Amino acid sequence: MRDKMQKKAQSKINKNMRALNKNLKEDTLWRGRFYVRQISARWNKFDDGSGGLLEAWVEIRDLKTGMYKGFWMDNYDLGWNLWTNVNDFIVEDSHVWDDISEVAQDKTNWDKVKWIPKKKIY
Repeated sequence: MRDKMQKKAQSKINKNMRALNKNLKEDTLWRGRFYVRQISARWNKFDDGSGGLLEAWVEIRDLKTGMYKGFWMDNYDLGWNLWTNVNDFIVEDSHVWDDISEVAQDKTNWDKVKWIPKKKIY
């Protein structure tokens, strides 16, 4: 049976991911080109029984290039650090800003595009 704390932590992770994906989708520059997805999770109970830590394997994906990056995050780490990791992926890892004119001119609606994995960034 799932622990109540585990369920609450998973709910918090889901809420943060939905908010982030909604903001990326409604962003006038990216229009949903990037999105975040939880791939798996594991629950680690504390030895004293006072609670636990939910760790989630999270992937950030770029629909245009097929690039993606995965990392572990815990339920205490998921707020600000998730946004920071997404920003780092967009700005530093995916090299989106190499051609600024291309970014501004691209008007693709990324809602209907299927993601095809091509390159994993470590």
